[in-house]
Amino acid sequence: MDRGGKKRVPDGMTVVLKAVRSARLQVRPDGTLRVVAPRSFDIGEFLQRNAAWIKEQREKFDRLAAEGCGHEDLLLLHGRFHRLVPGTWFCIDETCGAVACPSPGALRRNLSGLLKEEVLNRLEAYPDLAGQRRGQIAVRLQKTRWGSCSTLGNLNINLRVIALPEPLREYVVVHEAAHLREPNHSKRFWDLVGDHYPGYRAAEAELRRYWVILERNRVWGSLQDTK
Repeated sequence: MDRGGKKRVPDGMTVVLKAVRSARLQVRPDGTLRVVAPRSFDIGEFLQRNAAWIKEQREKFDRLAAEGCGHEDLLLLHGRFHRLVPGTWFCIDETCGAVACPSPGALRRNLSGLLKEEVLNRLEAYPDLAGQRRGQIAVRLQKTRWGSCSTLGNLNINLRVIALPEPLREYVVVHEAAHLREPNHSKRFWDLVGDHYPGYRAAEAELRRYWVILERNRVWGSLQDTK
């Protein structure tokens, strides 16, 4: 037990014991478990009682991650898996499916620069969404979402977006730019998104699938802690 009340269990589970009324159980996209429970709670019995649900959730995530199975040590970029090879400068070879870069930090910086430039270009195609409302554009590795829009009109785009195929990269930009006009996910927001990207429902489903693949990808996982 550490000072924050967290306990690591060897079998792919994180336990957080704190003053809560009832226990909560989460199956993460990589199949590991997170339990938040009151102190002196019988976690073993709790897991046994929810064993069927845990199995069902893990199987669901396994189905979503199927395309990435066996490619966990390759870089997912623009919807394709690429080998990382040593190089003195950053270079993407789409023909042979390889990315050369001198270091993980250089890889992250170059991918961030590429994505920021792409986002800026895509926003120009939707002047009615961005217009004068747009603030700054930032590319960051976010842990829970593809992007966000602040009340000041600043757009934050997850670096993981560059892993997606072109249509999904466009959708993320449309989605976040629409928040410049409609700050929440109201009917007016989805109507606005639908006007610019009619296939948004299918795109949302695909984004969930790619999120699971990326959560299990070791290359993208290593970039999370790279500066």
